[in-house]
Amino acid sequence: MKRGSTIRRETSEGITLERKMITRRYLLEVMRERCIGCEVCVLACPQEAIERQPGLVENGSLAQRPTIDIDPAKCNFCGECVVLCPVNALRLTINGQPEVPVLQYEAFPELIKGISVNVAALLPEGVTACEASCPTEVISVQAERDASGRVTRVLDIQVDESNCIYCQQCEAACPGVFSVTKPWEGRVILDVARCPEGCRACVDICPTEALVMRNGHLVVDERFCLYCGACQQVCPVEGAIRVERRRILHTPIKSGAWTSAVERLISVEGAARELAAKSQAKRREVLSFLPAARRGEG
Repeated sequence: MKRGSTIRRETSEGITLERKMITRRYLLEVMRERCIGCEVCVLACPQEAIERQPGLVENGSLAQRPTIDIDPAKCNFCGECVVLCPVNALRLTINGQPEVPVLQYEAFPELIKGISVNVAALLPEGVTACEASCPTEVISVQAERDASGRVTRVLDIQVDESNCIYCQQCEAACPGVFSVTKPWEGRVILDVARCPEGCRACVDICPTEALVMRNGHLVVDERFCLYCGACQQVCPVEGAIRVERRRILHTPIKSGAWTSAVERLISVEGAARELAAKSQAKRREVLSFLPAARRGEG
């Protein structure tokens, strides 16, 4: 294989793309057990290298999860998909170390997301619910237990943020213990009258249990929604579910590449808001260097 060419490999665990240069080895991985086949990376990719592979719905249930494929001839290992994947299904390393070029070279902002923990607020009787609330199982509680195994004192709470999807389930299950900042804002519009009888494909694919069936009816709790669009993608009836992304929280913009991504992910209007915010920030920066009299302060 010619140096600089991209090699694609596929296993039961997922897909890897590898490119070896003289001094750098790029490796992009798609982890199948995490991928939900949503449209975020497909829309975000500036090279149109990512294609969604549809799942299979049988008798109203999801028999095969959707996923994605990446064209090795188009992928340039920029990492935009890695930054934006809402479920951490993509991983990029360079020379064996995690590195994302669009972040490294400030072509993309960091998404604003996080989780803080108040260990003192977790009572011993709440430990099980605390750990069980996380759909990605990234919360672990260290505690003292008596001879019967009953928790007597909470010592610490650990959260693996590299795999956290910031769904806020823990915040709802353990009030006062967790505070979660979710990077995506939007809304989900349901037209349950269109839902086929007995269908629950959207519930099956939802990574956060934001969609559930209650008394035979589909309901959404948007506290937990990532606005990934996976539910809309698997729904067999157009218009039964519509996901609108309105805003992505992020650090100050450094490049027009981000505005282009926002236009693809949200809308032209969303990109216009990003440009307006960038213009205002630039104006404030310029004004900060001007004498007070020229700023109209004296």
